[in-house]
Amino acid sequence: MHHDRAGRSEHALLPCLVALVALSAALLAAQAAAPQPLALAGLSVDRLSATIALLVSGVGAVVYRFALRYLDGEPRQRSFMRWLAATVLAAYIFIFATNLLLLFGAWLLTSIGLHQLLTYYRTRYAAFPPARKKFLISRLGDVALLAAIGLIAWQWNTLDLNSFLARAGEPASWPGAPAAVALLVAVAALTKSAQFPFHSWLPETMEAPTPVSALMHAGIINAGGVLLLHFAPLLVQSPAALFLLALVGTVTAALGMLAMWAQTNVKRSLAWSTVSQMGFMMVQIGLAAFPAAILHLVGHGCYKAWSFLRTGDLPRRGAPAPKLPPAAALRLALAGTLAALPALALAAAITGFDPFHSPGELALTGVVALSLGQLWLVFFQAPHRRPLVPALAALAATVGGALLALGLYHAAAGFYAPVLGGLPVPASPLAWAAAALPLVAFTVLAGLHALLPALGSTAAGRAFYVHALHGFYVGAIADRLVERVWGGAQKTGVEHA
Repeated sequence: MHHDRAGRSEHALLPCLVALVALSAALLAAQAAAPQPLALAGLSVDRLSATIALLVSGVGAVVYRFALRYLDGEPRQRSFMRWLAATVLAAYIFIFATNLLLLFGAWLLTSIGLHQLLTYYRTRYAAFPPARKKFLISRLGDVALLAAIGLIAWQWNTLDLNSFLARAGEPASWPGAPAAVALLVAVAALTKSAQFPFHSWLPETMEAPTPVSALMHAGIINAGGVLLLHFAPLLVQSPAALFLLALVGTVTAALGMLAMWAQTNVKRSLAWSTVSQMGFMMVQIGLAAFPAAILHLVGHGCYKAWSFLRTGDLPRRGAPAPKLPPAAALRLALAGTLAALPALALAAAITGFDPFHSPGELALTGVVALSLGQLWLVFFQAPHRRPLVPALAALAATVGGALLALGLYHAAAGFYAPVLGGLPVPASPLAWAAAALPLVAFTVLAGLHALLPALGSTAAGRAFYVHALHGFYVGAIADRLVERVWGGAQKTGVEHA
């Protein structure tokens, strides 16, 4: 219908989003030149918020421009474009909000806007069950966040985030209040960023338009991580909250990776990849490695937006890469990981990064070593006339990768020190346990990945593949719970929530 097509007002919203990108870039440049936080009307600008705002506004503007062409001529396009712009604006305000009521309002509006985008196609019933699941899970997160805000107002008599964080270490009338707030914030973040067992809706939202997937996976799904970064000074004082984040993040990352390996659909593979990546980001926050979480958030956001917006491209023709025998792949991965250890020691000496500064940073250094070991499979997988060439390339990539990883972390730690610097280093037994969890899990996953071809030839391996393909049925269990709560869910394709 012609009147449903985007009109002047919808096209005029694109320059507004571009203006947000320019504003974010200017704010980041100003903060980089002079890191003086700016506060106005419940909003606060610093290096961290300006960085994330640039990511969200940039992804939002690109997705909006893409949607103008992608949905041209579709019914209700005008409504879609308005909800898309409103969702981006709500997420943008959430990033800067330090008034806790404003923060909660932006948090809630972002969720409502995403629900409208997920249910854009009213005639596709398959789009509604995951959207309803997401809607109910988000309400759990709302309750947790609202409870945390109420507890802050009761115990500290303030609704300003900065004021609360400055006084969070002071004794409260209820001694358990700081830990309770930290745990409530952690639960809210886990529901928002699709963490186990709240994750199953994310890979099921395949009926939504591609621009929604790009915005959701590259921007909105990061809201949980952004919330935790806002509360970082409180989290480092709560070993239980950090351990919870590391534990749930490790489970989510492992489950997402196993399910991703089993997928055959491109978009579902990308969706499970997001589940795994968000799990790893939660691990980084649980390890109090906040600079790594910021780098991950920005890097994953840019990559995932690009990946979803190009899912319609035809793959390049080419011969499939030959697979190494499982035993050889395992030996190579082990050799690469061992070779990464002296490379990381050299990189630490050059960059000034100290992996023994905290249990979390030591664990992440181990994860980097495992990742560099996987690089060796790439170089040795393709046959080469000169066997020395892939060996030299693998060694060069190992040294370069170690320098890049530790250099970026050290640079990010220095850049965001005005926001996150001076925080106490968690070193309790729970901190060491949290550090061991992902290192053990990712070591097992690295070995399992090398052995996949051999496992696929066994009955147990094929059965495991089927379970992984279906996400180990967590989604099916969640669907039954949603049906009980939602009651008479409409099956006519009309959504009122």
